[in-house]
Amino acid sequence: MPTDTAHTDGPAHTDPPGAPPDGRTLETSALVARLGDVSQWDLEVIDSTQITPSMRRIRCTAPGLAQLSYQPGQDVMLTVPTPAGPSFRRRYTIRSFDPDVPAIAIDVVLHGDGPAAAWAASVQPGGHIEAIGPRGKITVDPHADWHLFAGDDSALPASLAMAASLPEPDRAIVILEVDGADDQQRTYATDARELPVHWVHRSGEGPESGVHLVAALAAVPLPSGRGHAYLAGELGVVAAMRRALLERGMAAEQISAKPYWRAGRANAAHGEPERP
Repeated sequence: MPTDTAHTDGPAHTDPPGAPPDGRTLETSALVARLGDVSQWDLEVIDSTQITPSMRRIRCTAPGLAQLSYQPGQDVMLTVPTPAGPSFRRRYTIRSFDPDVPAIAIDVVLHGDGPAAAWAASVQPGGHIEAIGPRGKITVDPHADWHLFAGDDSALPASLAMAASLPEPDRAIVILEVDGADDQQRTYATDARELPVHWVHRSGEGPESGVHLVAALAAVPLPSGRGHAYLAGELGVVAAMRRALLERGMAAEQISAKPYWRAGRANAAHGEPERP
């Protein structure tokens, strides 16, 4: 199981822009300056809800948040505190945004014992956390004829948010792996139709295996036309999913692959999984 699972999105790279080479966490002002087109918020938690046995939804507000402009699939980087004092950057997809409150919702996987999972499990309304965003370059390809989303629990927020935003949800193929039926979520597209999702159950196996997920991806019928695939999850499983699609004839430029975590290792202080 991951020691810390972050819902993130963005370009695949070893360190995000602004990460110092020795892994230290940059001061927020320096990080904002390096990232460029992002904002900084002091988020206040409005409510925290257990939406499935493994997923907690946290809604937050902040002054000026009503002006938030983002693309589905983008995230915010949270500065997560720890009881010992040091803080860690963790990136979480903006699952939804309500400009009338205003509030953003983020979904956090509670697997593991990392700082972000511990914060999500214990945070109460009125709690505060620093955030930077929106960020992330993996968003819906506007030129694709169809879209394929695949990943484990950590990929649910980005996959479902992006798929639900499509003007024609029938053009989405969504394959998501969870432990069992209790962890499935119902999601509705912009036209209020329920989004069809092919759920893959691990039934107690670790998500670092990915055997059932990769098999489902290799077997799913692919439509004609130009498609785009969005893959996320454990580092090794993401690589296996990418290979499966390349073997099926998809070109590298049609695949956006983003590892969110690495089995057996906590994410680095900047929020990304350490690379081999």
